[in-house]
Amino acid sequence: MSYDVQEKMIPSGELASNCMIGGDPKNPPLLLLHGAGPGASAMSNWAQCAPILAKDFYVIAPDAIGFGQSEMPKEIPTKIARWMGYRVEQIKGLLNELGVEKTHVIGNSMGGALALQSVIEMPDRFDKCMLMGAIGAPFTKSASLARMMSFYDDPRLARYRELIESFVYDPSVFEDLEVVMKDRFDKAMDPKIRPIQEIMFKAMNEDMDKLIIPAPVLNRMEHEWAIVHGRQDRVVPLETSLYFIEHLKRAELHILDRCGHWAQTQRWDGMYPIIMSHFLGKELRC
Repeated sequence: MSYDVQEKMIPSGELASNCMIGGDPKNPPLLLLHGAGPGASAMSNWAQCAPILAKDFYVIAPDAIGFGQSEMPKEIPTKIARWMGYRVEQIKGLLNELGVEKTHVIGNSMGGALALQSVIEMPDRFDKCMLMGAIGAPFTKSASLARMMSFYDDPRLARYRELIESFVYDPSVFEDLEVVMKDRFDKAMDPKIRPIQEIMFKAMNEDMDKLIIPAPVLNRMEHEWAIVHGRQDRVVPLETSLYFIEHLKRAELHILDRCGHWAQTQRWDGMYPIIMSHFLGKELRC
């Protein structure tokens, strides 16, 4: 069963956020933080699962600053740390505007680094947490990630298709992959977004190590974490999750077979039970 999820512009501090909102506000809040990639947005990451999660959660899924339809800074940052600072302030403002005192959170890829930084800066605003193919750990940059970061050096549709296919374990069984790819490509090439993302991805490519959370900082975190990783993730390697499980003292690792970078779309049969067990204590069989 799925529930209605709507996109709304919501004040969130200095900049307004385009946000997917769904479910009963009386349900436990669940903040969904999407990954990066040219043309990425909350809708491109969470459209399939947000309506299902809205049955049991109050779902909040913003377009991170720099992506989608959320407002852009007047002065475009040239450093990735400043982009992340805007996004942490965005989350704080969004939770304040919605009257959410404390929320669960799932962070995918770049959204994982954002989840970690947000919990570090605002520990009292977060309950249980989940990372999914997350950056924020030391790792060897994969060829797929390097090609994604340099997309705007040669921004053609055929090349973008190759990049999106590298995100999944088996493109032939990914429902609507062509639709997802074309939608994200169109957003990446939007004249209002492209110049900003060219600057942002250059900064990310040069300074990704600035997003690494040092081990002593992770050691001090008291929140419960579920760490999820696709065994065949060709974008962010499994070594990142092994780093998190080593240094987060209240964490469990879940490795999903036949799964690339997008566990929420490729292995929902595995992801959904983990979500329900970790956040709500419900044991499901899919």
